[in-house]
Amino acid sequence: MDDTKGAEAPLSTIKEDSLPAELLKAAPPGASMKFGVLTGWALGFLALGGLILFVLHFSDFRAFTTTLMAADPIWLVAAALCQVLTYISAAAVWARVLKRAGSVIGMPSLLRLALLELFANQAIPTGGLSGSIIVVRGLIHRGVASSVAVTALLVAALSYYAAYLLVGLLAFVLLWNMADLSRALMSMSAIFLGVIILLAGAVIALTRSRGRFIPKAALGWKPVARMVAMFANIRADIFYDGRLIFETIALQTAIFLLDAATLWCAAKAVSLSIEPPKVFISFIMGSVVSTLSPVPMGLGTFEATCTAMLHFLGGTVEASLAATLVLRGFTLWLPMLPGLWFMRHEAKLASEPHVQTIG
Repeated sequence: MDDTKGAEAPLSTIKEDSLPAELLKAAPPGASMKFGVLTGWALGFLALGGLILFVLHFSDFRAFTTTLMAADPIWLVAAALCQVLTYISAAAVWARVLKRAGSVIGMPSLLRLALLELFANQAIPTGGLSGSIIVVRGLIHRGVASSVAVTALLVAALSYYAAYLLVGLLAFVLLWNMADLSRALMSMSAIFLGVIILLAGAVIALTRSRGRFIPKAALGWKPVARMVAMFANIRADIFYDGRLIFETIALQTAIFLLDAATLWCAAKAVSLSIEPPKVFISFIMGSVVSTLSPVPMGLGTFEATCTAMLHFLGGTVEASLAATLVLRGFTLWLPMLPGLWFMRHEAKLASEPHVQTIG
């Protein structure tokens, strides 16, 4: 018996009809996992508090509070509009894949899932996968075929990594032209590029092979068998649609650019005069460090990096910190309450019978 046939054998016990149940099962977090998450949050809050105290120790506290309190409301509204557009773009990624598959879900429902996706990606550091998996479960609960939902997940993941790679490369090139990169920045850029390319390559390799290169011994482990079953049932006609991939990469890139635009509006609100390319570099550098950090939501790591880059590229310390905190207010703290509420709502849906559709 050849290896290919041997690898396929265990899949016979996991049909597509059972995939929704497999996808919707969430293993209860163990005590060690809960402790790790709580520890990460605690360290993140300590790092954030330490950063604010450190910056204010070496700057004028009165100037910082004055700058923050005098924020221009017009620019704050502009920042809020940029964030609304990020949710629309995130929802459009899923809507585009579903339309290609012939499935239709209302935009309000997709917008709710998109807000939940972006919140989960911030709160749970898994390289953008945590939010996508939550959306997949939400799609299945709403009657989308499991094969379409899993394919949408892979398209969203691949387009996210491709867009992240593009904006990351652009940011490093811009920074290279503006200033000499230190050895630390060079190392960070190499690690980031390696991680993103590895993740994107893994998605493509698993999709093309449908998991057949995974050792037979590993297939005896249920989670691995479930993952292989998922890849075995993807819609290849959708995943290899070049136009669809291009459109979703464009939408994912728009999300990064809109987040950077939010930071620029926040900077204008606190009277920080800095060119858009420098704001873009600062945001992407903060995002890169946050991605490579295991701290939930990048607490402390994003703020420290973004503030430092804004200051390094010409902003005052007080205004740079104020602009960064305003950005985080829009991207993290304001969406937290609705994000938690939607997450609880989706968890409640998970306990109810779902509709299975074949597509």
